[in-house]
Amino acid sequence: HNSPIERLDCNDCSLDSIEIDSNIIPRHLKRLALAGNCIDAEGCREVAKLLQKQDPTLISLNLNGNKIDDEGILVLVSALQTNTSLKKLDVSQNNDITSKGGGLLLKLVNDISSIKATMQ
Repeated sequence: HNSPIERLDCNDCSLDSIEIDSNIIPRHLKRLALAGNCIDAEGCREVAKLLQKQDPTLISLNLNGNKIDDEGILVLVSALQTNTSLKKLDVSQNNDITSKGGGLLLKLVNDISSIKATMQ
């Protein structure tokens, strides 16, 4: 998709779900803000498409204050295993994330191979 939009802010837009068509993923989207919505694990599966696409462009993803739980974190962490573009991920104030989900995030950050691009 040739949309020139690089930043999309949909904070507090009452979104309870999102759908991303893998065939028309925006080529230029660098920052996506979805804070204060009701995005859950299913929504994380959709967002993961942006993180897993070939030549990912997303550098900042704000999912603060949604309904993400450990399952959603697992989906995001799995998507980020090979992603080297994302520099900022905010999943704070998702009250259903337990120490298990937090542990998955910390393990990801400590995996040098998945964040090698941030070190260059």
